[in-house]
Amino acid sequence: MKKFTKYAGALLAAAVAAGSLAGCQGSSEPKEAAATQAQDSAAQNGQETQGSQAAAAELSGELEIVTNADEQTFNAVNGIFEKFMEENPGVKISYTTQGSDYEQLMKARMASNDLPDIFATHGWSVARYSEYLRPLNDQPWAGTVEESFKRNIENADGQIFVLPLNMDQGGLMYNKTLLAELGIEIPKTWDEFMAACQLAKDKGYTGVFIAGKDSRQPANLMDIAATTFLASCEDKGYTAQLADGSFDWNNWTPVSQLLMDLKAKGYLNVDCVTCDPVDAAPRMAENNILFLMSSSPDLIGQAQEINPEAQYGMAPIPALNDSYEPAFCGGEREAYGIWKDTENEALCLTLLDYLAKPENVKIVCEASGKRPAIRNVSPDLGSVAEDYATYADTAIYPFFDRVYLPNGMWSTMKTIGSALIGEEMTVEESVQTMQADYETLREQN
Repeated sequence: MKKFTKYAGALLAAAVAAGSLAGCQGSSEPKEAAATQAQDSAAQNGQETQGSQAAAAELSGELEIVTNADEQTFNAVNGIFEKFMEENPGVKISYTTQGSDYEQLMKARMASNDLPDIFATHGWSVARYSEYLRPLNDQPWAGTVEESFKRNIENADGQIFVLPLNMDQGGLMYNKTLLAELGIEIPKTWDEFMAACQLAKDKGYTGVFIAGKDSRQPANLMDIAATTFLASCEDKGYTAQLADGSFDWNNWTPVSQLLMDLKAKGYLNVDCVTCDPVDAAPRMAENNILFLMSSSPDLIGQAQEINPEAQYGMAPIPALNDSYEPAFCGGEREAYGIWKDTENEALCLTLLDYLAKPENVKIVCEASGKRPAIRNVSPDLGSVAEDYATYADTAIYPFFDRVYLPNGMWSTMKTIGSALIGEEMTVEESVQTMQADYETLREQN
């Protein structure tokens, strides 16, 4: 990992690729804030720190902050931290991104109870890290978290443990031009979705694109689809059954069947097994793909840079049927929590409050191409910003594997997803594999 060092207004930094995976259960009890009272004006706008010292006192201290951010996001946050240190010369920050090594690094540091002062939780602030984090509900910015997103970072007692800057949001990417040509609207149910794919196939277009060389891609499609097949059907109680162990795994069948049907009916790209994710944007730019199930809206901007006529949008995941509403899935992306045992709590609170300023959240969102998790922030996200506004009140359920499945089952989903599109496994076998791994991993967790 490349690293450089500066002091009194400088930074330790490293730029590596990002990565994250599954988590385990945890809990936390509230801890009394050590921060001082914010100014009255701060309480009104919710953006000045409750943890700041008296105005006359100069901030000082050294902080270690780690993340698994990609290069663009890391550089954006890095710049904000550098500015903070310029304004507070007594503060020194070591900020690094550990990329694909992040999960193993954090597991080792949790085991030794020696965590960074502030660290990114990569989707697991509650399930994995909450017992190590200081609750942050008492911070003035806590009331500005998007309501539709808040369920993704709250525990059962309503506590939050991170400042979420942006969010991963999975849904249905659609080609606006092809929808118009086919004379159809954005599908609201899975039946409408499959009918649209058939129309696309009849016209010589690809119904759904998957870059299956990376086993995460078919797994991601199932993870997104499970949102409305299982999670948003709240009256059926599926998520509660997964929590208590009583889930009938026959109810997973439609999720695997969807992927199998997309392949069997010729709705996927012909090279769905071998296509590399780096080819996704160029292929979208060819303007012959109708849908993608994705949580990477930055692909839309990349495709438009290649071909401005390739106009894509982001819509909610189709509902199970007309009795339910379409929904998004989502979770934390760049979100930071404070180690509950840090010796620099007041400084950490001050820094998070600085990071929560709308102008700073805007910088991070524009760099990542992702929707803000904080209200009253309007980043330039290109054409997808209009879709975010249109669906601002649409429910956002947690990514299915992060909340409803035991730690380790993301690997299972990668295995069965690749096997299904590779025609190496039947739907029944995939369901049996899911059930077997669920039972084993649930006991281990």
